[in-house]
Amino acid sequence: TVFNLVTDWMMPEKNNLALIVLFGSVPLFYHLILEYRYGATVGKMALGIRIVSYELMPPTFQHIFLRNLIYLAIQAGGIAIEIQTMYGNSESQLDMMSNPMDLFSTPAVVMALVLAASVFVIYLIELIFLLTDEKYRSLHDRIGKTYVVKKIF
Repeated sequence: TVFNLVTDWMMPEKNNLALIVLFGSVPLFYHLILEYRYGATVGKMALGIRIVSYELMPPTFQHIFLRNLIYLAIQAGGIAIEIQTMYGNSESQLDMMSNPMDLFSTPAVVMALVLAASVFVIYLIELIFLLTDEKYRSLHDRIGKTYVVKKIF
């Protein structure tokens, strides 16, 4: 049944830590590799925009790394939550289901709620920076000393 598939996936002995880290890391490297190599992600390429340094040159790896530091931290937090969910709690899933409110006191759920609140605040700050900057730079653009510009063909 679907319930068995879900509960089997949730049990630590059925999981592989390497797979969690591997699949959780894909978004970490997506931005770093594409933005460094091509100056844009697939979405930016489709829109005809790209990332440049303040000198209007292709960004260095340092620019890209600093530009994505906020998102790298968020993704690392997500991986940590996934690992905590799979390996950090020895209580069975059925015990948690007997009193659903106990679920909110588990470390993984607390971590997830804190991460979700942090992401909301970060995106709100990003939006404020974007809307108040004369060059339309978000916080991550300022950290990485980059601009997003229309690609000239």
